[in-house]
Amino acid sequence: MYGPSATSYTSFERGFVSAIVGAALLSAFSVISLLSINYFRPPSHLGDYTHIPVLFGSLLVSNLLQSTGTIVNARWVSLGKVSSGTLCSFQGGIKQAGNVGTAVWTFMLAMHAFRLLFLRTRVSRRSKWLLLGLGWFFVVFVVAIGPLAIKKKTRGPYFGPAGFWCWITKQYPAEQICLEYMMEWMSAFLSFLLYVAVLLRVRGNLIQDATGKWSLRWVPRSESWQLSFARDYLDSCTVKMAAIIVWYPVIYTVLIVPISIARFASYAGAQVPVAVTFLADFIFALGGFANLMLFLGTRRFIPDVSTIPDFSMPRSRVDKGSPQAAGITPYVFTSWDAEGMPSVKTAGSDGEVTVSWSEVGVNSEMQDPNLSASSPLSAVSHESAQPLNPPR
Repeated sequence: MYGPSATSYTSFERGFVSAIVGAALLSAFSVISLLSINYFRPPSHLGDYTHIPVLFGSLLVSNLLQSTGTIVNARWVSLGKVSSGTLCSFQGGIKQAGNVGTAVWTFMLAMHAFRLLFLRTRVSRRSKWLLLGLGWFFVVFVVAIGPLAIKKKTRGPYFGPAGFWCWITKQYPAEQICLEYMMEWMSAFLSFLLYVAVLLRVRGNLIQDATGKWSLRWVPRSESWQLSFARDYLDSCTVKMAAIIVWYPVIYTVLIVPISIARFASYAGAQVPVAVTFLADFIFALGGFANLMLFLGTRRFIPDVSTIPDFSMPRSRVDKGSPQAAGITPYVFTSWDAEGMPSVKTAGSDGEVTVSWSEVGVNSEMQDPNLSASSPLSAVSHESAQPLNPPR
C-alpha cells in the first residue's frame, strides 16, 4: 500500500499534503458560500415544485464533510507524520461519510430528475423528508457498520493510518472497495444513464408508441425543426433543466476517475508514483469548488418551474406506423383559449394557470388547427388530449 515510509512525511510529501489541504480549504469556503447563497437567496421558484434544493443542499453538506476530513491533514503536516488516535479515527470516519454522502446525493439528484422529467410524476413534501431521512441514514449506517460490526481485533483498527492520512486501514481492503469506491462508481454510472434517458425523452428522441412500447427515434436534420417547434416554450424548459443538471454527475465522474485509477492500480500491485497519487487526491479535493463553479455558471439558465406545464400531465405517444411522423408534442392540450388556440394547464404559484400558444409567442398563422394528413405533426396522438380542432 502506498504511503509515507515509517508513517513520517518527507519534505516532498509534506509539501504535497499541504497543497491538498489548501484545495480542501478552497472547497470548504466554496461550499459554505454556496450554502449561504441558497439560504439567504433561495431559488424560490424551485422549492415548491421539486426537491432539488434539499437534495443539492445535502450534496453540499457531503462536500463539506469531505473537505473537513481533508483539512485534518494539516495536523499531520504540523507533526510531520500520521499518528493513530481519536483524531485519526475521526478523520477516517468523516472522510468516508463525505465520500459516501456525495455518491448517495449525486444519485438521489439523478433519480429525482428522472422522476420529475421522465416519469413526470408529482412530488410531495412527505417524499422529500423521506428521501432526506433515508439518504442520511444510509450514510451513517455505512460509516458505523465498520467499527461496530466488521472490525476484528485480529485485523487491527478499522479506521487508522492509511497512506498519507487516516481512512479505512489496509487490513480491510474489501471494505475500502465495497463500502466506498464501488458506491462512487455505481453512483456516477447510474446517474449518467438516468440523465441520458431524461435528455433523450425531453428532446423527443425517446418515444412511447400507442402500444406502450419505448423506442429511440432519430429525426433527420431537415425535420428537426419540428421537434423544436412542437416544444416551443413548453418542453424547452425541461430540456434546458436536464441539460444543466446532467453536468453534476459528469463533474463528479471527472473528479473520481484519477483517484480511482490510482487506488485500483495500487491494489493490483503496481507502483504508483507518489506525484500521481497526490495529483489525483488534489483534484478530488476540489469537489466543493467545482460544484460552486458549476452552480454559478448555470444558475441563470434554470427556468422558472412555476411557468412550465404540470409534470403529472400525460406524455404524448407517437404512431410510428405513419411515415410522416417526425416530432412529438411533449404535453397534452387540454383546452382552447378565446382565440381558438390550443392551451395547456401549468402549475403556477397561485394554482393552475392556463398558457396558450398565442401567449407564448407562437404565431397563429403558423398554427393551422386543421392539420393536413401530410403534416408530420398530424401523426401525433395523445393519451387524453383534446382533438386539434377548436370547438365550432
